[in-house]
Amino acid sequence: MRLRILLLAFVMPAISMAQTGSTQSVLIFVSDTQSPLPFERLYPNYSDNERATQMILADILDEKNVEAVIHAGDITGYGSSRKQWLPVLPFLDTLHSRRIPFVSAKGNHDYYFLPSEAMKFFKKYVPESSSDYSMHQFGPVAIVILNSNFDRLKKSEIAAEESWYSYALKTCESDTAIRFVISVDHHPPHTNSAAVSGSNDVRKYFLPAFFSSRKSVLFVSGHAHRFEHFQLNGKDFLVIGGGGGVFQDERSKPVEKDLYTGSDQGKFFHYVRCITSSDSLIFQVIRVIPKSGLTESAYTFTLRNQEGSN
Repeated sequence: MRLRILLLAFVMPAISMAQTGSTQSVLIFVSDTQSPLPFERLYPNYSDNERATQMILADILDEKNVEAVIHAGDITGYGSSRKQWLPVLPFLDTLHSRRIPFVSAKGNHDYYFLPSEAMKFFKKYVPESSSDYSMHQFGPVAIVILNSNFDRLKKSEIAAEESWYSYALKTCESDTAIRFVISVDHHPPHTNSAAVSGSNDVRKYFLPAFFSSRKSVLFVSGHAHRFEHFQLNGKDFLVIGGGGGVFQDERSKPVEKDLYTGSDQGKFFHYVRCITSSDSLIFQVIRVIPKSGLTESAYTFTLRNQEGSN
């Protein structure tokens, strides 16, 4: 697989394109693969978390026709420790040897606890996501990576990212090779988690451009350690924080209607397989069960192209 870099005329972050000869391929989405912090191991919901992460990474490597792996942040428990990176490095090395791109949004844990040192490791181990925001095209799908850690950004940096995002989505509208746009950040604009809230800043800086983009069909986030699927204003939102972090309960009064209605309330370890074609995206949420070592499909939905013959 060849990866070539294109630059927007006045923007530094890269737009990369990977093409294959097949009309159908697989994109993998995963998030929150961090090892729980020491105090989190005391929580009632802590159970087999590290084993679950390793199962997820192994299962992803067993997937067929994978064109890219997209991570929504919190790769590690605290990014400034090389020890924290060690469990995921064999996975990243294998993807690299297979020439499978790995792109990732930055999570809050990826900055812990020494931000400058943490970002050195992030850029070293995730070089294709060294900038705060970027766009990558895989067949008919454009993946837009965003940095939602607004507390780590200056006002000028936030303004630059907001402007870039709007411009990037507009370029997708005029590119006939792009049929779908999926935006990925770490902090969800909406979640029913009892532990974290939906990000007001994500709603303020990202969602206006997202909602106005015809080809934008999905917004993917992590941070909330659960699986959730929302539909708002004709657009879909996924929260996929089941990569290994300690599960978070659902709040007593949900803020949005969750289309996933499983009895586990979204508290299961998982990653997402996306089967792509020019007219549809089929999403399969893959549950891993560390106690039994089993893997199963937990939830499926399809997004279809609305561009007609365009």
